[in-house]
Parts: sequence; structure tokens; C-alpha cells
Amino acid sequence: MAGVTDFAFRKICCDFGANMVTTEMVSAKALEHSSPRTAKMLREDSTCLKCCQLFGHEPEAIKKVVEKDTFSHFDIIDFNCGCPAPKIVKNNDGSAMMRDIEKTRTVISTLVENCNKPVSIKFRLGIDGKENYIEFAKMCEECGVSFLILHARTREQGYAGEVDKSAYKKLIDSVKIPVIWSGDIKTKDDVEYAKSIGCAGVMIGRNALGNPEIFSTLQGKTPPYTKKEAIIKHLELLKSYYRTEKTLVAYFKKHLMWYVKSIECATAIKLKILQFTTLKEIEDLLKTL
Repeated sequence: MAGVTDFAFRKICCDFGANMVTTEMVSAKALEHSSPRTAKMLREDSTCLKCCQLFGHEPEAIKKVVEKDTFSHFDIIDFNCGCPAPKIVKNNDGSAMMRDIEKTRTVISTLVENCNKPVSIKFRLGIDGKENYIEFAKMCEECGVSFLILHARTREQGYAGEVDKSAYKKLIDSVKIPVIWSGDIKTKDDVEYAKSIGCAGVMIGRNALGNPEIFSTLQGKTPPYTKKEAIIKHLELLKSYYRTEKTLVAYFKKHLMWYVKSIECATAIKLKILQFTTLKEIEDLLKTL
């Protein structure tokens, strides 16, 4: 969810009933070097449980970052060992962490031992044609992590096809710590199935794009406000984050494209959005929705 789960969107998802919200991946190395851009990604206005998703493969960088007061306003640290993006894997981060379990053990142990917050690990079935998620999960448990988040696709699958539903039960039966289901959760039935096999919870990612009301729907609750109101709130919150109108418009257009995908004449509206260069154009469109 890099470039998607900004602080404003997380707050809106929280409003709609998400029990916990997670930042996009933040680099331990960038935080170690006090990157202003990366630090800004840690802004958090949500009132529900707050999680920061960290990535990196250098134990010393992770140790230095967690020893600082960097994550004081977060409740949980999630460590990403599942991102399939080529630029992340090429740098030995994300899914690449599953290639060498013993090497990754050092990284995760360093994080757990030096962090004063619960740590979770997000990972996949495997990489390079090898499914080693059970072995990987047991290592994480031995390191003292609090819970596991499995996205039951391999790195090579990316987000194609369906998740391997049988993998979640196999994992639950193999470890003693809680397991969270990540991947393809769309309906109440999906949630109920995950619960029925012993999952401690579910994680919603891509299915929340332009659709924060999914958190209300899955819990059978009435949304706190309309989608149009969510769009307006999202935009207003981001005005305090971006310094220039140009960067705000360029960033928000992708969110707007997701928000309108399910409405009538969505294709025509998306073509208009692609041409937008000013806030006024966005605000004028919102008046017509």
C-alpha cells in the first residue's frame, strides 16, 4: 500500500470502523538518516490502534531507529517481509527476507529485543519457487514476535490469482501465536470463514482503495458519513500536509480515481480527473457528485 495509506486515509478508515490502521512501509535506513520525507510519513491522527510498518535488512539501522523516540505515538510495529515490488526485493528487503531465514532471524531478533512495543511480521508463502512460510513463521515465533500476518501468495504471484486459503489453517496449526489473514477479504462471509478456521483477525488492503466504507460493511455497522463526505475530508486533511497545490493535486488524483470507480459514468469522470491540474477542478467535480 505504498503511496496509498497516508495519514488522512488512515483516519477515515478508522472513522469507518477499522480497529487498527497501518502506515505505508517506511524505511529503517531512511529513518536512521533522519529523512524529512520519511519522517512525515509517520504523522498519525487516528484514534484507533496505530501500527507503523517498517522495512529494512540491516540490524544496526533497525536498532538505532527503534531506540529513538521515533514510534512513540504508535501501538504496534509491523515488519514487512512480504512486499513483492521489484525495487524492494532487489534491495534485499520485503519478500527477499524469506530467502535466508537465519539471516532474517538476526534482523527480527534485533527489532524485538530493542523495541518496547508488540512486533508483528507480514510475509508471504515464499519466494523463488520455494514455499517456506511455515519454517519462516516458526523462526518469527522463536524471536518473540506477538503475531503473524500471512498474505497467502508467493512473491512471484504478486497480487494475481487467489490466495491459498489452505495455507492459513496450516500456519495456525503450526504456531502458538495469533495469525492474521491478509489477502482477498471482500465480504462478511470471507471474514466469517477466516474466523472459523482460527484466524485472530483480517487485514484489508487493496479492497479499501476508494472504499473505506468496507470496514463498516464487514461489521454490519452504519457508515459514519457518505463517500462524498469522505472524499472532501480526505482532501481537506491533505491540504495541511502538502506544501504546494501542484503536488497535492498530483497525489490526490489517484485517490479520486479509486473513489469514483463504482459510480455511474465512472469512465468518463476518470478521463476528466486525469486532466486536472488545480484544486478548483477537483472541488468543482465534487459539487456534481
